[in-house]
Amino acid sequence: MRNDTRKIGAWFAYLGALVRLNSRTIVARPALTLLSVGMMIGNNFILFAIWVIYFNKFSSIQDWTLPDMSMVLGVMAWAVGLTFVLFGGVRDLARTIVNGGLDVHLGRPRHPLPGLLISRSIPSGIGDMLSALLFWLWLGERSWAELPILIVVSTAAAIVFTATLTATQCLVFWFPRAISACEDVFNMVVMVAFYPQHSYGFFVRLILFTVFPTAFISLVPAQSVRDGNHWLIVAMLGAAVFYSGVAVAIFNRGLRLYSSGNRILELR
Repeated sequence: MRNDTRKIGAWFAYLGALVRLNSRTIVARPALTLLSVGMMIGNNFILFAIWVIYFNKFSSIQDWTLPDMSMVLGVMAWAVGLTFVLFGGVRDLARTIVNGGLDVHLGRPRHPLPGLLISRSIPSGIGDMLSALLFWLWLGERSWAELPILIVVSTAAAIVFTATLTATQCLVFWFPRAISACEDVFNMVVMVAFYPQHSYGFFVRLILFTVFPTAFISLVPAQSVRDGNHWLIVAMLGAAVFYSGVAVAIFNRGLRLYSSGNRILELR
C-alpha cells in the first residue's frame, strides 16, 4: 500500500515538474505573451459578435438564447485554452512522432505521453481562459456561485479535447503522411464544437457523441449547468476518464510500430 502511494506521489511530482518547467516559456517573453493573450480575447469576441448578429434576427435556437450560447463559447474557450496552456505539445504530437522526436521521451524513465503533451505551452490559451470567464459571468449571465461547477465540467471538456487530439495525432503511427489530415481533424473538431450541436440530425449527433466527441467538449458541459442536471455532470467526468483511456491505449498500440529516428544520438 505504501509503495503504491509512493508511486502515485512520484507521478504527481513528475507531472508537476513538467508543468513548472513548461510554464517558464510563458513568462520568458511577457510582452509576446500579453500580445498573444490580447489577440485571442479579441478573436473570441469577434466570434461572439457573429452570434449577436444572428440572435438579433432569431430569438433562439431550439430554446437556446444568446446567454446560453455565450456559456457554450465559454466552455469551449476554457477547454481549448487549458489544453494549450498545459498540454500544448498535443498540437505538434504527429510531427514529433514522424520526425523522430519521440526518441528523446523514450529515453526517460516515465511513460513518454505526459512528457510529449506537456512539452509545450501556448500563451494564447490564457486569452481563451480569460475569455471564458467573461462569457460566463458577463455575457452568459451566470452567477459566481455557478463558477466552480462551470470550471469542473469545462476542465473535463479540456481532458476530452486533449484526448481526442492525442488519438487523432497518433494516426501517423500507421500513416506517416497523415500530418495534414491530423490538422484538418483538429480544425473540424474546433469548428463543430463552437456551434450548437443539438440542431443536427440523429446520426450526426451520434458521431458527435462517440467517434468525434465534440458534444462533450461544449454542448454537454454547458447543458449540465444550464439545466442543473447532475447526471450530465457525472457523464462529463465519465467521458473524461473514458476518452483519456482510449487515447492512451491508441498511443501505446501505435508505439509498438514506432521506428527510431535516432534523435538521441543527434542531440548528444
